Amino acid sequence: MNNTTVRPLLAVLLLGASACLLSACGTGLKVGDVGGVKEANELAIACKTNEALAAVDRASGGGGLGASISDLQRVVILRDVGRMSEANAAMAERNKRSGVDAKAAAEAEEAVAKSMGEIRAERQKRTGRRTCE
Repeated sequence: MNNTTVRPLLAVLLLGASACLLSACGTGLKVGDVGGVKEANELAIACKTNEALAAVDRASGGGGLGASISDLQRVVILRDVGRMSEANAAMAERNKRSGVDAKAAAEAEEAVAKSMGEIRAERQKRTGRRTCE
């Protein structure tokens, strides 16, 4: 896996790590299935949305940092393909479950937008198109 594959996740990874460290994850930090998040990212770039969401589900089931990151990655994947009501519901559920304040919610939105832009840029490089058909 090359650097351009991992780069779209950096903002989401950093935000997920911050959220995890500030919450209960900070005691006995558990990494979880971060590989599943990377797999989901690759599948999203390839426009395999259902498979990407399944990979996010697997990562979420692993708990820890991987689960925290997968919450945001689900939003990225859904927004990327225009499934806005599902994406907004997923973000609202994530924010409620994590008990985030307005500042953290705004940072999450920024991270999601950045990650989606980077996924689209990588897709453009690989396929010549930014969006899935």
